[in-house]
Amino acid sequence: MKQANAAGGPIGGIRTDKLSAETQAWRAAAPYSAYLYIWGMAWMASAILTFVGQWRDWELFQPVLFLVALILTPAVFLRRRGKSVERTAQNGVLSPLLVAAAAVAVVWLLTRGPIGIDPFYWPVLKGLALTAAYLALFPRLGWVLGAFGAWMLALTITVVWMYLGYAPVLIGGFGGLSMFTLGVMIRMRDKGMNAE
Repeated sequence: MKQANAAGGPIGGIRTDKLSAETQAWRAAAPYSAYLYIWGMAWMASAILTFVGQWRDWELFQPVLFLVALILTPAVFLRRRGKSVERTAQNGVLSPLLVAAAAVAVVWLLTRGPIGIDPFYWPVLKGLALTAAYLALFPRLGWVLGAFGAWMLALTITVVWMYLGYAPVLIGGFGGLSMFTLGVMIRMRDKGMNAE
């Protein structure tokens, strides 16, 4: 097996500079796996509630589900921040509250405010936003995110073209599953890197 030189030469055909940059990117992504779990499960649960909503009147749980995910997000942020660095209580609480308030304001603007996008198109926008996020992270985290982005784009286009009525269930369910799966992959890769 060839040894790497100081300039990032090949080790078994793999450039070490690229390997270390991708490894560092995956390591930096490890703290975000909790958010992928939260929002992935929220999307999947929302898809299940939408599907079951055909027979039961469970649609009123949708805002509750969103609020639970919205509350869990800053709670995880505060917990991680408290573990990593001792900060003043005011700065530690203010940042997550501002993020939560901004998320609520954006949702209000898009649903009821001056923009007022029809809720029928929300699942399609969610699918396109998730596709854009995966493709934006693709250069840093490698082909896995590119594959997730291509798959989400293909799913969104197919649903829009042939199954638009099922968009909340299909895009929400599979989009949430992809987020949850990515969180598991990040966590497993981080544990593998820490074990070495």
